[in-house]
Amino acid sequence: MEDDARARIINAAKTLFGRYGFRRTSLADIAAEARRSKSSLYHYFASKAELFRAVVNAEMEVLSQRVREAVAKADSPQAKLKAFVLTRMQVARKLASAYATLHEEYLDHLGFVERFREQAFRGEVKTISGILEKGVETGAFEIADVGLAAHTIAVALKGLEYPWMVNSRQAGLTRDLDLLLEMLVKAVKK
Repeated sequence: MEDDARARIINAAKTLFGRYGFRRTSLADIAAEARRSKSSLYHYFASKAELFRAVVNAEMEVLSQRVREAVAKADSPQAKLKAFVLTRMQVARKLASAYATLHEEYLDHLGFVERFREQAFRGEVKTISGILEKGVETGAFEIADVGLAAHTIAVALKGLEYPWMVNSRQAGLTRDLDLLLEMLVKAVKK
């Protein structure tokens, strides 16, 4: 029951933050959307900022789960690397579209956003390292420094994030991503 109520509040906040942004969404709005009293929200979250962090963390878990599923379905290290990159970028773009109203408030939350991005970055490097290590173990990849390679790939993806999320020219972005994937696989392929 507690988890259901908390999840309903997070989903209501997600909807409203996505629609109106952080500043223009009140706790009263969230309570109404969740069909709860405003005072009951404080039982689960100390503040609107804490609720916002819970929404972002829930969205991060969605991204991580989709990436894990896509990587698990792929049958070779090369396919796993491609699945990771494509899924990560597609889901990140979808999340960016859902939260377009928050772009204007980015600087207001810069500290939190940067901590969140750093945590996500470390998780991505770990996932990429696992894929590359498996590729090295199976003889599919030849990489002298897996950690450095994983870090470099994650940095390249981070660099593509902004253009991928804000550019409406899907064809050009898909071409860029396909080229990056081709280069990555050729670079590490034995």
